[in-house]
Amino acid sequence: MVHPEKEGAASQIAYHAKGAAMDELRGWLNNSINNHLRITRMAEAGVEKSNADNILRWINVDGLGLVSVDTETGEIKKAKRSSEVNEILTPIILFFMMFMMVMMGAMPLLQSVMEEKTQRIAEVMLGSVKPVEFMAGKILGGVCVSLTASSVYVITGIIALNLTGLEELIPYKILPWFFTFMLLNIIMMGSIFAALGSTCNDPKDAQNISFPAMIPIMIPMFLLMPVLQEPTSSFATWTSMFPPFTPMLMLLRLSSPAGIPMWQPWIGLMGTLGLTLLSVWAAGRIFRIGIPMQGKPPKLSLLLRWAIRG
Repeated sequence: MVHPEKEGAASQIAYHAKGAAMDELRGWLNNSINNHLRITRMAEAGVEKSNADNILRWINVDGLGLVSVDTETGEIKKAKRSSEVNEILTPIILFFMMFMMVMMGAMPLLQSVMEEKTQRIAEVMLGSVKPVEFMAGKILGGVCVSLTASSVYVITGIIALNLTGLEELIPYKILPWFFTFMLLNIIMMGSIFAALGSTCNDPKDAQNISFPAMIPIMIPMFLLMPVLQEPTSSFATWTSMFPPFTPMLMLLRLSSPAGIPMWQPWIGLMGTLGLTLLSVWAAGRIFRIGIPMQGKPPKLSLLLRWAIRG
């Protein structure tokens, strides 16, 4: 065992346990046994134990940021120590806050519009407002809910970080981008959910159609770690330029320590704005036809025809 063969059972140690692949004890045994074997082999080679400990001493590679120059004095500032927690905490918090705000402000519109349609409340409302105004009011309500909740969270977070002495973690430069992308995302997704809700006649229809509508919100969740690990890669760049994913993924890249060229978020913002206007326009045409209609289940081909022909 001290000098195992390159292959075969003699070069392995069997560890039997339930869930052995995730067992922390297996990792501890792996390190302890191999360190002892290395010291034993060195002793056989004539190396004393005190020297063996020095030879096997592990040196950590510390992560430091880039050095900077003081604009007033011209002196070079020492690089600050980088923390993995600090570097990933801000992007992840902003990412999940936007996800939560979209789920809070846009997702409920589908159920709300469907209930008002099935309970004939929409028919009463349409006696005094136009369908587009009705839909705009629902979207505005969702925007106000998300804007209020996110403002409370952001202000509370800023106060808490200032009180705990961690004010350097406050991403002041990213917050305008956060609110801009959040508002566009809620308007875009809210109009889609409101339009889909206007085509549903019962909770079953709403349940069947809600999952496909959530795909643009859920896909960025699966791309979170690849984009966060390599925010400047081609994959992260092009996926964040795809307008349905831009608000969440571009915000994630903006808040990462690596930094990205400033033309990319502006291009992403223009694409998101264009898709938002298109979504509101198409959703308004679907909403106008779907809200007074009863009995016809929603189908993708039918919705596309309503959006194109109006």
